[in-house]
Amino acid sequence: MPAAEVRSPRGNTVARQAIFQSLEQREPLLLELTLGGHDYSAALLAVLEWLAAQPEDELATQSSPRRLVIACANQQSARRLIDTTLPLLQQKVNSNLSVAYLAEHGGYLCTHRWFGAAMRRTSGELTAEQARGLAKLRLWTHETLQGDRSELTLLQQEITAWDRISSDFEQKRSVDERFDKTYQRCTYRRKGYCFVSLAEDRVKAAQIVVTTHAGLFDDLSLKQPLLASIDRRLILDADLIEEENIRWGGSEFDQLRVLRVLNTIGAELADGRYQGLLALAAPSLRENGPGGLSTTPTVPKSELDQRLLQWFQTLRQARMAVGRLFLAFSGLVDDSVQQGGRDKGRSDGQQRSHPRGHERPDQPLRLTGSIRHLSAWNEVEQAWQQASQRLRTVIDLANEAEKSILSKQNNRRRADQGSGEDTSVASELVAAAYQLTEQLQMVQQAMSLGESNFVYWLRMPPTPLAASQQHVARKASEPGSSMISIDPAPILYSQLIHTSSMLKRLLFKDQASNIFAGTSLSVDGSFAFARQRLGLEQESVAVCSATAEHQEQTLIYLPNDVPEPNAPQYQRHLDDALVNLATALDGQVVALFTSHAALRSTYTAIKPILEARNILVLGQGADGSPRQLWQVFQSQERVVLLGTGSFWDNADEIVRSPACLFIARLPMPVLNDPPLAARAEQYSDQLHQLTVPMATLRVRRAIDRFMWGDNKRNAVVLFDRRVTSKEYGATVLHSLPRCSQRQGAASLMPEAMLDWLTGEGAWEEDHS
Repeated sequence: MPAAEVRSPRGNTVARQAIFQSLEQREPLLLELTLGGHDYSAALLAVLEWLAAQPEDELATQSSPRRLVIACANQQSARRLIDTTLPLLQQKVNSNLSVAYLAEHGGYLCTHRWFGAAMRRTSGELTAEQARGLAKLRLWTHETLQGDRSELTLLQQEITAWDRISSDFEQKRSVDERFDKTYQRCTYRRKGYCFVSLAEDRVKAAQIVVTTHAGLFDDLSLKQPLLASIDRRLILDADLIEEENIRWGGSEFDQLRVLRVLNTIGAELADGRYQGLLALAAPSLRENGPGGLSTTPTVPKSELDQRLLQWFQTLRQARMAVGRLFLAFSGLVDDSVQQGGRDKGRSDGQQRSHPRGHERPDQPLRLTGSIRHLSAWNEVEQAWQQASQRLRTVIDLANEAEKSILSKQNNRRRADQGSGEDTSVASELVAAAYQLTEQLQMVQQAMSLGESNFVYWLRMPPTPLAASQQHVARKASEPGSSMISIDPAPILYSQLIHTSSMLKRLLFKDQASNIFAGTSLSVDGSFAFARQRLGLEQESVAVCSATAEHQEQTLIYLPNDVPEPNAPQYQRHLDDALVNLATALDGQVVALFTSHAALRSTYTAIKPILEARNILVLGQGADGSPRQLWQVFQSQERVVLLGTGSFWDNADEIVRSPACLFIARLPMPVLNDPPLAARAEQYSDQLHQLTVPMATLRVRRAIDRFMWGDNKRNAVVLFDRRVTSKEYGATVLHSLPRCSQRQGAASLMPEAMLDWLTGEGAWEEDHS
């Protein structure tokens, strides 16, 4: 079918026709719905109608009803869809289609782990955050019916508590036969208490399966995917799916995380006792042991035989090798900083000194062939050879211990093999070995410095460790010893460069209807950028754009007398403009920044001035999370919010939209960030083929989300003179739905805003 672009102010009719054709013909569709408030009702109503209207002849030839997968950007959106949106829409079309939720890997409580070894203190004392997280989990387990992680609100520091009892490896059972064996022999599964099994049963019976982007990738990447049999998919927020796929395909090699896994397997304590899974399973692992598990969380040396003592020695050597590897990584980062300083000194006539003390710039070091010239690289290679050898030995011993435990259990001929904690210990050892294997594969690929579809880089932790975290780091690095440095070490990251090939492999293996619905998919009337990102280069892919016009609702104000963002005095002009605007509007302003540093600078400058005028200023990070800030904004009138990062793309349900959205500068991607740099290298014209389209789509998405959820009159300020001074500014403006526009001095902006907000009708672009 030739590509056809259809635009409609209402959208429902053209969207419905395009969706029906995609579902019937099993063809992909790019569906842009810029109707305000991220409203996908037009798409959802159409798919509900199609599902409910199964013809008689189709029923006669098919053994099951029509089915559909709906993938949302995140868990909150998925829950809102299931609990609120779908029930209301089903009433409208008079349908009663069954709906089930499928969580991401690790998204369910594993009862086997909850009542098994994962809850034993196998890796030392719990932190206060872990203890608080486990306390929340204990209360939640008495109430939950589905064991779904999305029912919980855990702080970032409490997530490790969830990791101890999550279902990650049960859901991944097709990738390793030992995971499947553990799952099959689990007593809780056989007796109907396995949340993963119950969720899968609900999914198999449902006509509509709701999941997240990551949940869809998780399932379709398995050898036996649960969702593969459903060949119709509606992917909401498709303008975010590439970024989600990049995150999903990435990984981290973090010193504390690796040491935590090693300590969970086993560690010698300062008092001469031993802890961890090996200590817990010592009675089963000793050559002449009685079997079963130790009754205490730690065991003395007298309870270990020579093989166990050798295993603990192997673990100690592995921890030391890991510590040396991360010290070598630190040396490589330092060497790169010094080399950069020397190069800059030669170019500008001054010598840069090495950062003082432990100060390291938060600059990433990309691992490419060019770093071989750094003197520290040889040390990194040697440290990696030793660390990889030690870690492979640990993997072998963990697998051997698992076999030994299960063999001893079988010899005891228990009637119910899945009821003992020793089975849980065995599965925990397999899980630890699997985690280390994945880490080794990632680092091995990074260290090869070869070309691949991944980019690898080192970066120091974003902020210095707090005193409590340093204490945790000290205990994690080497229990009872200070031989390993606990200074913050670089983290090794990996990310996909291009996702189109992976998206093709996951979503287009068989002929299927993949409807990509988003609020910002076209740039200046073209879908070429979205096609390329999603692996839909074929011109035959159908596109449909339903866009509402807002010339009587929204004024876009373009200050034309301010410096460009990188010019001197820009920050002063920005702060003054925000103060004057917020004062005139009595708050009701949401300002978006492209970096935390820029946000903090403005926050520091305007907060005392505006709060002296009884206007509350809240900054993301400084005063809470985006969710907390929005809750305050909904309940109070005189508020200004400053946001960045996730504020651009995600927000909870907005009950009260701001009177003004202030965009400090175009959100151009930073091309010195390794993943974006690697992506940009694939383009001959990076500005027009990558950075401008990305910035344009992000601006369009933010405006649709924040400003058009209701009919209230509002305004948008693009405080970036490049929109009018650079030729690519026209691309940005032409990509937005039709609004009233006005260019003028920043000093006249507050008065113009008040005139607009209290007036009626549209303003022509040349209105003065």
